[in-house]
Amino acid sequence: MQAIPGAASVQERERGFRAALKKFPKVRIASVLYGQSSVATAMQATENMLTAHPDLKGIFAVNEISGVGAAQVLRIRKLVGKVKLVAFDASDTEIKALQDGIIQALIVQNPFRMGYEGVRYAVMKLQGKPIPKRVDTGVTVVTRRNFREPIIQRLLFPLKAPFK
Repeated sequence: MQAIPGAASVQERERGFRAALKKFPKVRIASVLYGQSSVATAMQATENMLTAHPDLKGIFAVNEISGVGAAQVLRIRKLVGKVKLVAFDASDTEIKALQDGIIQALIVQNPFRMGYEGVRYAVMKLQGKPIPKRVDTGVTVVTRRNFREPIIQRLLFPLKAPFK
């Protein structure tokens, strides 16, 4: 489930997903549909996907809105657990869907690290120091299994976690 055609960040997520799938030759992509940054459109796209592919085993949603829309459809259609859902980001709605077993995994960024590294490299650039062309700030896969780990809690709820 894509977001908006041409959006660079989500295109990179899809490219990474496709690259990882090469390790699993029996898994194939049934279709790529667009949620257009609208939960209602993502829901309709999910409905269309499930209608066209009734034996679908899983959905990868490249952003929060697509994940929320897909999760709502799986809940409504009573396909929770039958169709696995992996979504990107970690909104309150997605976290609740993970806890409820609707979403099996969230791919979560670290916005604190992204901001920290952005400021650090900006200062280095102003000081005339070389900076890398590309910086991978990483992602973390969050599941119900690791949800309670302190590092995961700090990542999901940064404003509630004590800073050290």
